[in-house]
Amino acid sequence: MRRTWLVLVSVLAALALGAAFLAGPASARSRPHFTPGAAGIGDPYFPTDGNGGYDARHYALDVRYDPATDRLVGDARIKARATQNLSRFNLDLEGLTVRSVYVNGRRATWRHSGGELTVIPRKGLRKHSTFLTEVRYDGVPATLEDGSGFIHTDDGALVVGQPHVADTWYPVNDHPSDKASYSFRITAPQGLKAVANGVPRGHRTKHGWTTWSWEAREPMASYLTTATISEFRVKDYRHDGIRVIEAIDPKLYEPVPPRTGEQYAISQTSTEAQSYKRLTRTVAVPAAGGELSFWVDRSTEQDWDFFFVEARTPGADDWTTLPDLGGKTSTSTGDSCPFWLSLHPFLSHYQTAQADGTCTATGSSGAWNAATGDSDGYEQWRVDLGAWAGQSVEISLTYASDDIVQGGGVFVDDVTTPTGAGSTSFEDDGDELDGWVVPGAPTGSDPNPNDWIVGTPDEGPATLGDNAEAAFAKHPQILDFLQDTFGDYPFSASGGIVDAHAGLGFALENQTRPIYAQEWFGSSEEVAEGVIVHELAHQWYGDSLALKRWKDIWLNEGFASYAEWLWWEDQGVATAQDIFDATYASHPAGDPFWELVIGDPGPDHLFDGAVYDRGAMTLHQLRVTVGDDDFFAILRGWAARYEGGNVTTPQFIAFAERVSGQQLDGLFDAWLYTGSRPEVAAPFAARRSPVTGLPPLVSERLGRG
Repeated sequence: MRRTWLVLVSVLAALALGAAFLAGPASARSRPHFTPGAAGIGDPYFPTDGNGGYDARHYALDVRYDPATDRLVGDARIKARATQNLSRFNLDLEGLTVRSVYVNGRRATWRHSGGELTVIPRKGLRKHSTFLTEVRYDGVPATLEDGSGFIHTDDGALVVGQPHVADTWYPVNDHPSDKASYSFRITAPQGLKAVANGVPRGHRTKHGWTTWSWEAREPMASYLTTATISEFRVKDYRHDGIRVIEAIDPKLYEPVPPRTGEQYAISQTSTEAQSYKRLTRTVAVPAAGGELSFWVDRSTEQDWDFFFVEARTPGADDWTTLPDLGGKTSTSTGDSCPFWLSLHPFLSHYQTAQADGTCTATGSSGAWNAATGDSDGYEQWRVDLGAWAGQSVEISLTYASDDIVQGGGVFVDDVTTPTGAGSTSFEDDGDELDGWVVPGAPTGSDPNPNDWIVGTPDEGPATLGDNAEAAFAKHPQILDFLQDTFGDYPFSASGGIVDAHAGLGFALENQTRPIYAQEWFGSSEEVAEGVIVHELAHQWYGDSLALKRWKDIWLNEGFASYAEWLWWEDQGVATAQDIFDATYASHPAGDPFWELVIGDPGPDHLFDGAVYDRGAMTLHQLRVTVGDDDFFAILRGWAARYEGGNVTTPQFIAFAERVSGQQLDGLFDAWLYTGSRPEVAAPFAARRSPVTGLPPLVSERLGRG
């Protein structure tokens, strides 16, 4: 018995020693394995956007920007939580120069290449641990090729863009699936104001510089952040417990002055319809030839509205347009052609529609030479009249627009002709026009709602600043409507920003502080009203409920577009069914409008019109299918259930099915995932006659918002 016991003890001891030998020291047994975080978050549309291995929780951004040099100096402190054992991790930062990186207060090794800042802390970061990264950096932030991003303006900066912008001015996990809270300290030269997201936390001035502090506590996708700097007029008030902050650039309140004297020719702008406005005179050209010159200050919607000089032999049909000798004109037909040929058939003298949806810069009798956008003050034009040497030529100084948005219009002064006859500064001398006439729109165009006049700045159109302020006055009414429709507003603040930067051309739903291009306020009240509804609706759908992957962009744009439909229905302007019918009718089967699969449009088509319109049409078909009670319960419940989070299309379909009790795969397959025109329950033409006079929609002026 004793022998057996001793053998058993020996065996157990040997096993214990073997196990200890295999396991190694206790310190080795507890040592974790650290691996690098991914250099992309996993979105197939933008593989290098965002980063893996951690979850950003808060960004404390301290930036100093000097408009005189365009230079930004930044200190970013990023609080994050590791989602794996991290040996190193990445931040997105494009173009700027990194000076130092610290992790948890200790200097880290780093490398910066191709927009990726790779950070290697001294010690590995354990999974679930919270860590603080500080990056000090500087440089000139780059404006993106499409004109968005960090935009250097005359007096400051305009920070706006989608899907990319944040990494142009601070290091960031740059993808909407990693939302975080933010605090901002923005320092700019004294006299400028810096407006960011959230609520203001005061400002202080020292040694000619003012630091503006802002706090955005609610989680936010990085592309929705802004730090826009200008001499803003700021209105700050509360509505229904919401802090509303509206910032408008004071330059937008300044009327265009005459170049000389007290009067000039004013094209005026239309808040109702398209325009084709001519200021015309027959000019004698000496045998040696000659030039017509004049000064013009123009503010027209970039790529949609144009100013040009038309010419023909008097009484003939040999119309053409003349290039400015100083290079102010180009042969670009912009975005309005071929669409506006239906509004202004006369333009077919200069432009010809092509099968691929583009236009050539030649027409039935002449060539296209025109200018679009903003001239940024007066510029002198000179056109050569040598083709009519020894003859007379009929000249028209012409402003043509489409039917949606216009800018501030065109102002002409100090015209000089080759012989002096018709030279004028439009002064009140008993013959203000000096032989120039206003003949109205050409045959085929609707009559102009207004036309060229001669007058003083007081007789010109309302300024863009006045129009923006009038539109912002509707914020409370729009917020009330959206809360009644979608549920409680999801943030502590709201408002908007309008900077005097011509040619931006879009609006964006920056969280709590949407940014609007000045052009939105150069046309009708309905245009301005509609875009504000659209961007404020995004505060629920797109901001509070952010995308998990960019392919589901219709969850942003379709919902915001349908909010416009619901607004116009509530206002008695048109029903959502009216708008659906008109949209469906305007795009017959075979129209390329139906070819895009909007549930997965691809990175190059995120902001195509079909995503907006067909996204709204999808929601309307859901409404028709499940009925109003369930439909509005879906909208409100969807916003509440995922408030502050990230969402996907499958989640929305499942939620709609759960609320309605219906199986909806067929509906969503047809409207989101089919590249052809879906059939409706009954032909729209059988339900109602064609609808006219519908309100303008944001989708008709596309762009990142």
